[in-house]
Amino acid sequence: MIKYLLLFIISFIVVYLFYFIFVILNKKKNKNILETNQASIFINLNKLDKNKINEKKFIQILSICNSFVLALTFDIAISSVFDSLIINLLLSFVILIILILVAYKVAGLFFRKKD
Repeated sequence: MIKYLLLFIISFIVVYLFYFIFVILNKKKNKNILETNQASIFINLNKLDKNKINEKKFIQILSICNSFVLALTFDIAISSVFDSLIINLLLSFVILIILILVAYKVAGLFFRKKD
């Protein structure tokens, strides 16, 4: 149990650092962040107005959500009880989609309260 919790924390930090370096610090990507697929899913799922969104807060929330989802999916895929690689991949894909929708919805509630 502690092994998987430690694996989750380490993978979350690593994924967040990659997001921080390649997305948050990259000024070119920050200009078009509201035009990406993940941003459109987030905005449409939570029925947010693009014009009222603070882009810096949006990038931070989106990077935390994505880091959480990827780290948890990785942790679940590693700790899977199935011996078959194909079943593990399919299970990880289903978990990934569900986690994206849940995390974006929860973060959208937080984002809606902030605005």
